[in-house]
Amino acid sequence: MKNISIFNIFFTSLLLVGISSFAQHNNNNSQLLSQEPNFLKTRLKASDSLFIKDISVLQKFVVLDSVDLEILKPQILYTILSESNVDTVVTYKKLVEAVRAFKQNIGYTEFRKGILLYKQMAAIKVNPSNWENDQLLFRKLGFTEADLEDFLLFISKPQHKELNYKEAYLAYMKEIDSLQ
Repeated sequence: MKNISIFNIFFTSLLLVGISSFAQHNNNNSQLLSQEPNFLKTRLKASDSLFIKDISVLQKFVVLDSVDLEILKPQILYTILSESNVDTVVTYKKLVEAVRAFKQNIGYTEFRKGILLYKQMAAIKVNPSNWENDQLLFRKLGFTEADLEDFLLFISKPQHKELNYKEAYLAYMKEIDSLQ
């Protein structure tokens, strides 16, 4: 009987500590969510410690992977908030809601695919002899047959042999822009 009452006391104490901890955690989260994000107070760069704090707060409430972290820069967060039509003071809670909504949007999926495609392009060195396989990257970008032929001519030039496909693509687009 003595063992049962010690167990009951221990169990009750453990339960009370758990409830207290949970309530404290919820209170801390409520306080945190009611604060204004740092990037709205001043113009921050993605590498600024205050912006990194904003991202760490987001990560507490929204699942973010490495691609999300590349996407979610201050300017993108401004855009996400403006598109979510927030008409009150912006808090972390509003930011969390806006980011969650953004991640459910088709635009997010396409943006994410673009980031992954650019990463893939950056990892492959220009090689005209592998063009049969490598051109698939550019088909995903929406290149037409004429674009593919023109780009192949571009990457076949000796000055482009040390580039990766992302660098070559950016140089190609810059060259096209200069012609217009």
